[in-house]
Amino acid sequence: MSSMTSVVDEKAKAAGASADPKAPSVDRRRRRRAKISAQVHIKLVDTPEPLEEVCMSIDVSRDGLLFIAKRAGYWKGQQLDVTFPYSTAAAGLNTAQRADIVRVSEQPGGRFQIAVEFLSAKSSGKGAAMANAIDSGAAGSALGSLTKEQSVVLAVEPDNRTADVMRNMLAQDGYTVVVVSNAQEALEVLRTTTPAVFIAEVEATDMSGHDLCLIIKRNDRLARVPVILLTRSAQPADYTASHQLGAVVCMAKPFKPERLQHVVRLVAPPPAMKSVYGAPRMSSGNIERTL
Repeated sequence: MSSMTSVVDEKAKAAGASADPKAPSVDRRRRRRAKISAQVHIKLVDTPEPLEEVCMSIDVSRDGLLFIAKRAGYWKGQQLDVTFPYSTAAAGLNTAQRADIVRVSEQPGGRFQIAVEFLSAKSSGKGAAMANAIDSGAAGSALGSLTKEQSVVLAVEPDNRTADVMRNMLAQDGYTVVVVSNAQEALEVLRTTTPAVFIAEVEATDMSGHDLCLIIKRNDRLARVPVILLTRSAQPADYTASHQLGAVVCMAKPFKPERLQHVVRLVAPPPAMKSVYGAPRMSSGNIERTL
């Protein structure tokens, strides 16, 4: 028995030595994904009988996503038109992008787990093309002349009292504060404006803060905008998903106005205070350690 064990150990060592040290491990790939349950519209392309359905996503990354298909008919190598996040609302920002199926796993109950990779991630080396439709929208905005240099803070906040607190507190530092009541209004502003900071709530009803963060981080023009997410539930999963999607910090709500002001100053110092706060710090770890 001992000799058999030693042989197995030697094989394991040899396999480990021959593995590419630069190849991403499964655990590392998983850490780059966030578990988000949101609707995704799938349409099979270039087939005699196009398959189309609305499913639920179960895992999302910058490069692709996992979803549970209700029907058979998918296989590795097929191309799909993927719309995520998908909304049935009339004003929903539904933009499809092409993706390849990289894995199909049969699940109990006759369903299938499908893993797809966006073609934009393959061609550019990064998953930054999902939300480029923000730039191509025909709708204009009264804020179209604003630029990041003007230190615009764009926040999604339906509560009028909280919105007033944000405006009053941040305006003291010289920010141009734009507060909208829902995600669709925020997307309209983002079509023509690159804010210095974006603030949204994770539990928003029309589109979650996680979905908005995902859209921003996959847009070439907006990818570097610091995103601050607020959460009412304050569950560990909210903080983990927020950071995985690229938010610089996730704060519990209700929040102390001074704390929000401090975080905004850290990620986008207003011109009058740059000598105090220095250059923006984009690392979520740095921001968390200052709070």
